[in-house]
Amino acid sequence: MASDRLHPMRRLPGLETLRTYRREWLRYDLTAGLALAAMLVPVGIAYATASGVPGIYGLYATITALLAYALVGPSRILVLGPDSSLAAIILGVVLPLSNGDPARAVALASAMALVSGVVCILAGILKLGFVTELLSKPIRYGFMNGMALAVLVSQLPKLLGFSIDSSGPLRDLLAIGAACWSRTGAAFRAS
Repeated sequence: MASDRLHPMRRLPGLETLRTYRREWLRYDLTAGLALAAMLVPVGIAYATASGVPGIYGLYATITALLAYALVGPSRILVLGPDSSLAAIILGVVLPLSNGDPARAVALASAMALVSGVVCILAGILKLGFVTELLSKPIRYGFMNGMALAVLVSQLPKLLGFSIDSSGPLRDLLAIGAACWSRTGAAFRAS
């Protein structure tokens, strides 16, 4: 029984699935893979851009995570993809520390990803998943809504066609309002 737990295939279920793969699954798996890629590639690029990192790195992160999960993931049918809540956290840390330098932003985001991965692996080994159940639904919903608003506010200037110096969501909203007001005022003065 102990030797079954230590067997390499137990640690790499993707290889076991590949070993027992049936040819009739291929058509459906290719269709599912193409549909998933069509959705996840733009999302990965958008989240990378929203978090202050060049979009190509979002593509790399999306593909790498999917390939790693295919090898070590326990489920053959689970869908894995980029998470919007992380974009705001990365933006909040990376943008102020990178000072607009894309190479530094990539290095900082990569370091955050590695540290987060190590923490998640340790939490899994220590079986700390129960901690999430200690947070009530309103707290979890508030967190997710707050993250969505932070990402939205960070992307509004790009959507509206101007730039601001980011210094936090509330100050960003004030700067966006001032920029919109000055544009609207200039349009009224011109007419």
